[in-house]
Amino acid sequence: MNTEVINKTDMKWYVVRTKGNMEKSVGVLLTKEAENGDLIGKVGQVIVPLEKIFYLKNGKKVQKETIMLPGYIFMETNSLGELKYFLKGVKGVAGFLTERNGDIKSLTENEVNRMIGRHTESMTKESTLSYIVGEEVMINEGPFTTMKATVEKVVDQKVVLAVSIFGRKTPLTLDLHQIDKIHG
Repeated sequence: MNTEVINKTDMKWYVVRTKGNMEKSVGVLLTKEAENGDLIGKVGQVIVPLEKIFYLKNGKKVQKETIMLPGYIFMETNSLGELKYFLKGVKGVAGFLTERNGDIKSLTENEVNRMIGRHTESMTKESTLSYIVGEEVMINEGPFTTMKATVEKVVDQKVVLAVSIFGRKTPLTLDLHQIDKIHG
């Protein structure tokens, strides 16, 4: 067994392309290989960016983890050549993300911090969203005041609703302060 110590200063972040729905399994495989396989001392962290999504199912609030960037995982390595060769034999991996000329370029520190920050924020963000997809709400401001609507999507401080106008569902985007929960 190789007892080489990982030198974090030599590590750079790279993007690995995967087939759809293979991100988690490839991430687990690379992590295992880094801990006690062929990649000991060559791989630092492996991150599959996930986010928690809340929705209603049979009237109950359900949490689900989804992949933020389908088809991509991020990994830290100090041995790009060996890893490039290793990834060719891994099922579901298309290789490293490259530039147009075929060069493999590492991520900048800003890109890494933004990616890790988004991943961490999404995974630590519990049910801070006061509205979830499928929930029925009441509009309290604007031309549709007192109408009931169904939450379709929540993005930052905006919410996309489905309002029934003349028997047809019509999308409507409002600020969070323009709607209220229906208590009852």
